[in-house]
Amino acid sequence: MIPMGCDEEGNPYCLFTYEMTPKADSDKLVDISAQIASMDIRNGLHIADSNMYKDKEEYYKKNPFFRQKIKVKTQYMSDNNLDFKKVDLSDKNILIPFFRKYGGSSCQYSIYLMTGLSMKYGDEYAIVDDVLFIHRSNLDNENTRVYLAPIGDFKGDPGHYIDMLFSDAKLHESKLSFSLVNEEFKNILEETYPDVYSFKKNRDYSEYVYLKEDLSVLSGRALAPKRNRVRAFYSTYSGNVKIEDINNNNISDVYQFQKQWIEDRFKEGYDEMLDRENEAIKFYLAHYNELEFKGIVVYIKGTVVGYAAGVSLNEECMDEVIEKGRKDITGIYQLLCNEFALICCNGYKYINREEDLGVEGLRRAKESYKPYRMIDKYSAEIKEQ
Repeated sequence: MIPMGCDEEGNPYCLFTYEMTPKADSDKLVDISAQIASMDIRNGLHIADSNMYKDKEEYYKKNPFFRQKIKVKTQYMSDNNLDFKKVDLSDKNILIPFFRKYGGSSCQYSIYLMTGLSMKYGDEYAIVDDVLFIHRSNLDNENTRVYLAPIGDFKGDPGHYIDMLFSDAKLHESKLSFSLVNEEFKNILEETYPDVYSFKKNRDYSEYVYLKEDLSVLSGRALAPKRNRVRAFYSTYSGNVKIEDINNNNISDVYQFQKQWIEDRFKEGYDEMLDRENEAIKFYLAHYNELEFKGIVVYIKGTVVGYAAGVSLNEECMDEVIEKGRKDITGIYQLLCNEFALICCNGYKYINREEDLGVEGLRRAKESYKPYRMIDKYSAEIKEQ
């Protein structure tokens, strides 16, 4: 338990004992003070403005081994401040190496999502050492500042970098909240800050990860219905089917198909989620090459009936981001899933087909393909004292 006290104005502070020597490095003292300040922040204290002692004599008090209690009244150290910048497509060469190495094959750590869904999340990033921080600015509210789990090389001390987020939230007079952390980061929080966080699993945002081999072959009894639908498609439209890689010559066909697809869906009733998704898809198609998408478009007698596209998350995992087909074409979705795996995922071991967002029909469809594993997500909130 950190010993507490109050100054003359009634502001609480913690007391910290440290053995000072004439050889003590001033940077070390500042670092220690930053650590103490982070302890204050975790205890929810109000910390006054920075009032660090600059004169070493105030530390040593002319006694080279004097043990003193330091009144900590500083919260933010300038070198620990996080300078967030809005995520932009021009940042991809900075961000993608972090995503590929540390993103854990999750679609939420991807440049396409952070740019295409910027209106939803308002993602901003900052980098300190070899650690990437993401602030989801559009999810903030009056009292809470929301972040993704930081990723990178924590150098064995993840708490040091999480403390920076405590400081950043406090700087904005807000509580720290984590959006959709995975099991690994959940365990880090539980070990680093025992009894500080409460967690809630968010099943709607769990990601479905499949073996590429399963989707490209569709073997076994469990996937027999999918295999039969693909066969039925080719039997029905034999000689009239053409599948092409999406490229500069046919991407306008894909765009027109997407436009018609969303218009047909909205005839059944407006759906805000689909509208937001459609805006993201238009962005992806407009920046298809820059975002390094790979995809297929399916024609029957020269007319587009469906398309699928995705991006590489890392050396092992491909992410199928988009899959759209005509409802009146039996087997089109099974065909798109199968052919995307065959054509676009060579050399990959896994395919991430993302979340179901709580849509019942989508959940049944994704579960029916028998995922190899799920990337579960949790919200993490500081417990009320």
